[in-house]
This record gives sequence, structure tokens and C-alpha cells, in this order.
Amino acid sequence: MEFKIIGKTRLHIDGKDHDLGPAKHRGVLTLLLYHFPRSVQVDTIAQVLWPESSADQVRRSLQPIISRLRAILRRSGSGGGIPKEGNAYRLTLEPAELIDYHRFRKLAEKGRVAATEGDHRTAKELLREALSLWDGRPLQELEGTWADHCRDQMETFDRLPTFHALLDSQHQLGEHFEVMAEAGRLTATLPPDEVFAGLYMRSLNALGRYSAALDFYAAFCRRLFEHVGSEPGPELRDLYRAMLRKQESTAVPGDAPPHQVPLPARNFTGREGLLAELDALLDGDGARVVALHGMPSVGKSQLALKWAARHLHRFPDGNLFLDLRGASPATPVTPDDVLAFLLRSLGVERIPGTGGERQLELRRTIGARRMLILLDDAADSAQVRPVLAATPTCFTIITSRTHLLGLNVLDHVDLKPVPPLSTAESITLLRNAIGHDRSDGAPDALRDLAGLVDGLPLGLRIIAQRVAHRPGTAIPDLVEEFRSYDGLGVLGFVHDSDDESATLPVAFSWSFRDLPDGTAHLFRLLGLHPTAEFDVDAAAALSGESADVVTAHLGALLRRNLLDYGTAPRRFRLHDTLYGYAVHLMGRDEPARVRRQALTRLLDWYLASAEVAAHLLDPQTSPVPPLPGMATQFTPLGDEADALAWFTRNRQILVAAVTHAVRYGFNEHAWRLAANFHEAYDRSSTFGDVVTAHRAALKAAMVVGSTEPGGNAEAVSGTHSNLGMALYRLGRFAEARSHFEAGMAIAEGASVPEIHLVCAHNLASTLVQLGEVAAAIELYRKTLDSVRELGFRDGEAYALDQLANAYRKIEQDDLAIEHYYAALSIRRAIGHLRGQAITLTEVGRLHHERGEYEQALLRLNEALALHPLTGDGTRNGDALVAITEVEYDLGRFDDAVAHAERAASLCEAIGARENQGRALHLWGHALVALGDFDEAERRWRRAAEVLDGIADVEMGVLLDHLAALDRARDAIPAPRPAISDFSSAPAKEVTERKT
Repeated sequence: MEFKIIGKTRLHIDGKDHDLGPAKHRGVLTLLLYHFPRSVQVDTIAQVLWPESSADQVRRSLQPIISRLRAILRRSGSGGGIPKEGNAYRLTLEPAELIDYHRFRKLAEKGRVAATEGDHRTAKELLREALSLWDGRPLQELEGTWADHCRDQMETFDRLPTFHALLDSQHQLGEHFEVMAEAGRLTATLPPDEVFAGLYMRSLNALGRYSAALDFYAAFCRRLFEHVGSEPGPELRDLYRAMLRKQESTAVPGDAPPHQVPLPARNFTGREGLLAELDALLDGDGARVVALHGMPSVGKSQLALKWAARHLHRFPDGNLFLDLRGASPATPVTPDDVLAFLLRSLGVERIPGTGGERQLELRRTIGARRMLILLDDAADSAQVRPVLAATPTCFTIITSRTHLLGLNVLDHVDLKPVPPLSTAESITLLRNAIGHDRSDGAPDALRDLAGLVDGLPLGLRIIAQRVAHRPGTAIPDLVEEFRSYDGLGVLGFVHDSDDESATLPVAFSWSFRDLPDGTAHLFRLLGLHPTAEFDVDAAAALSGESADVVTAHLGALLRRNLLDYGTAPRRFRLHDTLYGYAVHLMGRDEPARVRRQALTRLLDWYLASAEVAAHLLDPQTSPVPPLPGMATQFTPLGDEADALAWFTRNRQILVAAVTHAVRYGFNEHAWRLAANFHEAYDRSSTFGDVVTAHRAALKAAMVVGSTEPGGNAEAVSGTHSNLGMALYRLGRFAEARSHFEAGMAIAEGASVPEIHLVCAHNLASTLVQLGEVAAAIELYRKTLDSVRELGFRDGEAYALDQLANAYRKIEQDDLAIEHYYAALSIRRAIGHLRGQAITLTEVGRLHHERGEYEQALLRLNEALALHPLTGDGTRNGDALVAITEVEYDLGRFDDAVAHAERAASLCEAIGARENQGRALHLWGHALVALGDFDEAERRWRRAAEVLDGIADVEMGVLLDHLAALDRARDAIPAPRPAISDFSSAPAKEVTERKT
């Protein structure tokens, strides 16, 4: 079964078209299918199908049509429905691929993803299948400006990009005749399109038809200028210049020039960006020096050789190559010997005795020659500086594992860091090495293989050979096997290689061998850190040395490209493979006692810091019991903002530290660490990470509970509660319920009333979400009585706040307001700023829903004054959106614009897409009310981009607004107010001021 809107609207079942009724019926269904799964406003349907009719006439005509369409859908067995939502209708259908247009978009997206990952065969099949669905004029049942605009959008953003991607994949597969034919047809029949023009030229170039490609370019330029009055963009111009360079003749001197640069590896992959940067340096003045630096085995030399192979014809006087042995097992070449080797390569028989004389002789011998010089594996700046002074007319490339900063500062040499390969480049390299037949059958496994190496070319080639040599084992099975190894894993095996230099441990050891003992010791200990990124204080905790000493060690690692800067000041990062090498060395060279002591210092430091930060965030909450005998050094933190910033910076590390602690048997550290960071990550909405950490923490707590006399009920029940809350935040309410109930049972059995109350309170919140509101209210009341009896003022405020939410859910607003203000009074008395801000935001929203606008503004402004102090960005965004809605309804459009702008910026920064889209939507309406239609259009278009793909947000209203702006710049519908999280009442309509 399939619904079709590309061409005539049809319902196709078992090879036959199902009767959909007259034209208006098909038109309404077309709109619902096009907007699926979003709702379509009645105003939109009227504008498109009944543009001359009044609103009453439209409603009288539309209702029977909807009824008949519902009957058609029911009789067809499609399972579809058309429920009414406020002043809108929505088509329900499962899945979306039953609609040809939506199936087209899904196939096209999968094809583009496959192409991005280098899987062009799969991309070709998917993209061809998608384009086969494009059969006729889209939305054929609809006419008018709106429908024409939609068709233009579908052509521009759907069909043509799919053609672009298909032809590019065919080009990558070497199907140049097919690309030439199709791209030629499209460039002739469509308005000038530079992407098709580029594909056509590339296909001609691949077929050796250079003159035809150059002639086409000239004709295309004339046509483009006539059509839009502009020249081609830089990409097409660069392609044209590259083809011109191919035809350049190369001068042949009388004496045969030296040609020493080796050929690059046959399966060289990627690096187009860096190759283009080197091209730009060469095209600048022809006499430049560039130094490529990066970590061991990242592919610096192969990059230089690949670039050289492309441009040898640009150096008619020859090329020189010298391995300087800066990081090899052999002794590095001295600067004087470098000059001597180059002189011998140029045919000089008598080599001067001193370095200065050799430098003068090399300069005299080179003269005005234009040569390429490749100096590979430089140890430091001093090793190559004499060559640079003697060869000013040559283009010189230097590769080094060392960051040659001196060359940049003193000699004005361009330094280019060589990073690891991208994921797409890594997959392509693996596919080429393993073979397409085997690789194409396991695209996900190939991506997983690439992830094991993190873009290191030598590692990728090693792992590809491991796979290629085991043809009888499925690639996914090999991935699982390779993942099971510690440290470098399969990349560290040296016993089955006939050449140790072709293994990563040996390649890394050449950079490691000259490190001072203290620096080498720290590098090994970094293999104990839970992640590859860390800061100076963590490294100091590991080593037991001062921060100043550790900083000096880290500087030495940076200079040798064994370390890189991290994401913030005083933070550093090991490449994943070097991190694996540190794990390998740590297990091989550091005694078990040293490892245990270092890991204890590190986990003590993280736990002590987390405890201090957690107390600053929420001083009202009972602290997690301290670990007896733990070291008390920690990061100094001044206030709540410092604490939240520390947790934010270290989120990935702390989550990993919990599982790390469990792995090494530090179970007491594990559950305490997770418990201390729970509050912080609840504020930042990183609940997926919290679930991962608390699952590990629960295992640790259970181990502790099974080994301690009487068990540790507080650890187990408290971790159940924290895990349940993280699952609750993710909307996984049934799972959350099971953990709250388990925590309650354990806490009750062990007489731990505080945790029992927390679990009961959280269970009640879960029951609200599961629709068991009456049971939740009863449980909240019991919890409230208990916390009052125990004197827990903070717990009392929480219970009152949640009772208010439950009363809103059943539309008992008076009781909700009463409980909100009771909670607010307690939170003010105990100084709980975050709690005050949360309650003020919710009570402000409730006042707004009741039409009490001034009260709503008062409470929301109080909330906005508090939210920044607590660092709760999510709740701050809620308050900003809420106050924007109130100001809009009051006609205070300038204030609404200001708050909407703040809300959109904040929500974008924290990834709160739904609130960001809502803020942009409101912003646009306020701008319309102020008469600024152009800015309103920009805000609405951005809102549509942000909200795209969020299932529970309706975007149809935004498209209606944009269509109205395009036609008349007037009569823009009012925004639909947000529906409260705690009310099932339909959104009320708000009438916008006429502009």
C-alpha cells in the first residue's frame, strides 16, 4: 500500500488505485499527506483550496470532506485516521514511508549518509530508488501560489540534491560514461547548475576529453552570466584551473635532473583539505617552505609524497628526498651531513669540510633552479635550518613528529598539523584494503573497525590486514574480538609480524625512547586515567607530583606530538591510540603496587572534588557518606557557579570514572562518585550519561552491600533512586518505577527513612506521568506527612511543589496555586535558590493560563533573577519562553522580542531544541506585530529548521505563517500558546493585534 502525492494524489493498494473521491477531497488529503505527521491548520486548508470563501463557508464544506476521508481510510484498511487538534487536522499513519514523498526523503537521506561514509555502491542503489518515485508533477491536486512555492522547494531541496548525490557516487565508482550522459542532459535542460556542470566536467576529464571539458566551461560561464549575471563559484573555477594545469608542458633540461622522491602508497586515502592547502602555498609564489607535523604514524610522510606525486611536473629542475631519521632507531643525520647528502645528490664531487662552506656551496649549486626538496622525519629545527638558508628558490616540505615552532617564529615557515583521518576517510581506506565484496556486506562493522583506530593510517592498515587474513570470519565477529583486548589490542601484536617497524608499538617507541624518566613515567600513568582527556590537577593526582612539575612533563610530551591540547585551558588529550599505548606500557612496565597507589590517588581526588562541588550546588541535601581513610585533596571551588562549571567540564571523565572504578575494584568510590554528581547532571539534562554511570554504580553498591556486615542499604537504595530519576527524565517511566519501588523496599527494610521518602516522592511523580494521578496524589500526601514529621523542610517543599503539579494535571488550579506558594515560602525560608526559581516559573505559567498576566509577569521576573545564579540553563530557558508568551499576550512586543532573543540564544547553546523553536516562533510573531515582516520571516524559517524532526511539536503553523508572508505580508495567524506540561486542556486561541 502506498499514498502518492508526487503526481496525481492516489492510494495504491495491491496494484490498484483506491477511489479517493472528488477533487476537493483529494486536495485536502494531499495537504495532510504533504504535512505528515504535522497537523494542518484549517486556515491553511482554506487559503489553498477555498481562497475566496469565508471562514464559515470553509468549515461547512470541510467537515463533511474530513468525515468522508476518514471513511475512505477506514474502508481501505490503511489504518490511518484524521483526528482534530484544536483548529487543525492531522493525518495519523504508520509508517511515514507509506507516503511516496516521505519515502523518497528517507531513501535520499540514507543514500547521502552512505555516500558520506564512502559506501558509494549502496548510495547509488538508494538514490536511484528514491528518484524512481519522482513520477510526475508533485502536489498535482493543488494550484496557486502556495502550491507552486512548495513544488519549487521540493525541486530545489529534494529532487536536485538527490541527483547531485547520485551522480557524484557514480563518479566515485568510475561510471564516467553514465555520469557524462546524465549530467550533460541535466545541464542542457535545467537552469545553470554549477554542481551538474562540475560533474559533467569531471566525467569528461576522467574520459580524457580535456578539450571538450574546457569548451563546455566557457559556454557554461556565458550561460550562467546571461541567467544570473555572475561568474561561477570558486569550486568550479578551481576545477577549471586544475584541468588547465594538466595541459601545461614541462621543460626538459640538458642534464638529467635528480628525481629522488619516492612514490606514495597505492591505497593513499583522503587528505584533500591539506592537499589543497599545499596547492595554495605552491600557487602563491613557487618558493615556499612548509613543515608537516603530527603524532607518530599519522601519515605525514605519505601526505608529502602524495602531494609531490601530483606536482612533480611543476619542478622542471628535479626533486630531492632525504630521510633525516629524527625518530628512527638509527642516529639522526647531523645538519652538516644533511648538506653533504644534498650536494652529492646534485652531482658535487668535492664536498667542503665545514658546515658553513657546505651551505655556501649548496646555495651556489642550486642557483636559480626550481626544485622540490622533501626532508622527511626531522628531529628539530636546527637539523633543517641550514638547508632552508641555502635553497631560497626551492619548494621545501619538512615532516616531523616534533612541533617545529622555532621554524615558524625565526624562519617564517608555514606549520601544518596533520590530524588523524576522518571516519569517512578511514572507512574508505579499510574498504580498499579489505576488498569491496567483503566490506560492502558489513557497513556498520566497517565503521566500528574504523572507531578502534581513530584515524591512524598505519593502525588502519594493520587492522585491515588482520581482517583480510581471516576471510572465514565475519567482520562483526572480528570487531567484537578486537574490542576485547586491552591497551593497543590487536594493534599491539608484534610476534606475528616479519617487520617490527610496521607495528604501532615499535613506531611509538621511537618517539618515546628519548623522554626523560619522569616524563615517561607520567605518560605510562596516564593509561590509568578513565579517559584520554585530563587536566593538570588530575595528572598531578596520578603522579603524586606538584602541578608545576607535571606541567613541565606535559610540555615535553606536547613538543613531541605525543599529546595535544584539550578542550579548555590546562586540559590535555592523548590520541586514542596513544592512550592505548600508555595503557600497554602501564601494564607492562609499572608494578601492580604503583598502579594501585596511582589509581587510588586519582579516584580519591575526583571523589573529594565531587563532594565539595555537590555540597556547593545543594547544601540542603544530606551529603553522601564520606569514604573512610580517603585523601582529602580536591580542586578549590568558590561557589555554586564554580561547582557547576567543574561538573560541566568533567562530565565525560566523571561518568567514565565510575565504570573505571568498578572495573578496577574501587566499588566504594564508584557509587559515591555517581551519587555526588547526580544533582549537577540533572540540571544539565545529560541523563543518558547519568544512566550509564548509575547502572555501573548500582553494581558497585550491590557488591559493597554483599561484603559489608549487614549490607549497605543506603548505597543500594540511594543508587536505585538516582538511576530511577535519570530514567524518569528520559521518559522511561516504567523502568523508573521499578527502581523507585526497589529503593523503597530496601530503604524500608533497613530503616533508612530519608531515602525511603525520596523514593516514594519520585515514585509519585512517575505515577503522574503514567496517568495514575489519584494514586500519585495519595502518595504525595503520605510523603508530605512524613517529611513534616521528620522536619525535612527541603523535602516538604519538594512534596508541595509536586502536589501542585499533580493538581494542575487534574485541573484543580486553586489547589495547585495554594501548594505552589506554600512550597515557595519554605524554599525562601531555607534559602534554596534553585527550588525557588523552579516554583516561581511554574506558578508564573499557571497565572498566565488563568489570565492573571501581571501576577504571571511578577513571578516570572523573580524566576529570571534567580535562574542564572543556579546555572540551571534548562529551567532558565523555560522561564524566558514563558515570560515571552505573557508579554506577547499583553501587547508588550518590544519586551517580547528581547526575551525571545535571549531564550533562543540560551536554548541553542544548551541544545534545548523545542524551547529554542518556540522562542523563535514567538519572536517572529512579536516582529510581525511591530511591522518587521522580513525579520519575522527569518525567525520563522529558523524555527522550522530547529523543530524539524521533533515529533511532538507542530510545524505546520510556521509554514502557514511563511506562506502568508510570501503572499500578502498581512493577516498572520496568532501563535498557538504552549500547552502546559501539567494540563490536558486544549490551547486557547490568542487574537493578534492587526498590523
